Formats: sequence, structure tokens, C-alpha cells
Amino acid sequence: MSKIQIQKLKKENKWLKELAYKDELTALYNRRGFKSEAEKFLKEVVAFKKMPEKRWSFLIKNFALVLFDIDNFKKLNDTYGHKTGDRVLKTLSSLILERIRDIDLAARWGGEEIILGLIGAHENDAYSIADDIRKKIAEKKFRRRNKSLKFTISGGVADFSQAKNFNDLFELADKAMYKAKRQGKNRIVKASEMLR
Repeated sequence: MSKIQIQKLKKENKWLKELAYKDELTALYNRRGFKSEAEKFLKEVVAFKKMPEKRWSFLIKNFALVLFDIDNFKKLNDTYGHKTGDRVLKTLSSLILERIRDIDLAARWGGEEIILGLIGAHENDAYSIADDIRKKIAEKKFRRRNKSLKFTISGGVADFSQAKNFNDLFELADKAMYKAKRQGKNRIVKASEMLR
């Protein structure tokens, strides 16, 4: 096999991985890509939790999840069409990418749900970031068919100090997000508030 053929195969493999791990609409990770990347960081956090005295120099001592859901997304899609729904998802995704660090993870988890993995963050740090994103989205306006549209998001936040594995962590963030929805939407809820 020639060098050119090997380079071509490498390029194709990279492209296929991108297809398998990224959401086409938002350019964020998809569920598979997010879980794959998150597991790399969570291994470090678990190692730190097991042996903090031997791993004190590690930089990654925690990991926080934020789970966002676009409020009334179905109604928005039904009223203004799927193009508008797509635009809302792109708007939220762009704002998130502007707000988080390059090392952090963001994915379209499904439908109108977006998940963030904030590397090294504690729940309060994640809450501040999530609430900042929520406020910016609530203030943002865009035009559709000569109408000014706005949308809001609700979110749940949890960090790895409250969980044993990714599934536990996700469940905590998910429950917190649903509490935000029940409390009237356009808000962020910390998982620790539910554990009290």
C-alpha cells in the first residue's frame, strides 16, 4: 500500500469517526461521541476518588454534567415549522460553544436535549455556567416570518462527587432538569438541592 493510499485511508477513517460521533445539525457530539469522550475523563476522576493521597497532583478531580432541555420545543416546531426548530437548536449550540472551554464537552443528547460535560467543575461552577447560558438564551431574539421569537431552556446540574458512575451522574442531572420544568421552566436546578 502506498503512502498516498494510507493517507487517504486515515482521512476517510477520521471522517467516518466524525460522522459516528457528531450531530450533523448542531456540530456538537452525539450521544455516542459524548459518552466515549466523557469516559476518558471519568476514569481520571474515579482514580482520584479511590486514591486521593496518591493522586493529589492530578488536575481532573471532578466532572460536572449539565442537561438542558428547550422549553416548549414541540409547540415551537408545530407553530413555526421544523426549520425554526433547527435554527433554535443551532442558536443554543453556538451560544454553548462560545461559553464553554475547548476541553469541555457538549452534545445533542436527543431531540431538544443538550448535555454538557464540564471537566474539573464542581456543581456550583457548573450551575454558574448553565445559568449564564440560560439567561443569554432568554434574552436572545431572532426573526422568523416578520415575527420576533424568543425561547427558553431549563436545566439540571450534578457533579461526580454525588455519583459512582456516568449513569448515576446522568440520572441526577436528569431529575434536576425535570424539577426545573415542574417549577415553571426557564430555570436551572442543582441535584444537591434535591438531596437535602
